[in-house]
Amino acid sequence: MYFYSNLSTFLFIVLDTGSTLVLSSALGSYLVSLVGLAILLIFLNFSLNVEFGSQWLYIIILSLVGDLAGISMGIFIASVFRVSEQAKTGINIAISMFFSVLSGMMGVTLKYVIDKNIPIINLINPNNLITDGFYALYYYNTFNRYIRDICCLGVFIIVCLFISFMALRREQYDYI
Repeated sequence: MYFYSNLSTFLFIVLDTGSTLVLSSALGSYLVSLVGLAILLIFLNFSLNVEFGSQWLYIIILSLVGDLAGISMGIFIASVFRVSEQAKTGINIAISMFFSVLSGMMGVTLKYVIDKNIPIINLINPNNLITDGFYALYYYNTFNRYIRDICCLGVFIIVCLFISFMALRREQYDYI
């Protein structure tokens, strides 16, 4: 009972009016994004005959968590950077492209160099975690790497949202 009361107090403190507005907008964005993701997967499978194998559930879970990671990164950028909307869009695109390069989406050599020399970068890069999760489903017989990728994405989501909510609280108190 003590843990529950502390948790509810913490949630009340963290989720103030500004954060609740952002959270409800994020939920709407997430739902719209999920519809687009479902349409994409259906189109790839039935129209283009892309074979995903027998692990549909794991593909869907990784897609759901990856989608949430992208939205939480967008919330993080929007709440931390105090610039115009166009600048926030540019920052978001630049960070996404930088993460894509590091994850090997522009050429796989850099991904392996980073994995060998600085592996922590690929453990905090959401683009790498998503692509690595798909590789893990395709190439490995165990789910250890896949589960690690999902857990790291979960930590990324929590950290982004926590920092975002703290930044929104700071902004609210600056106006008082």
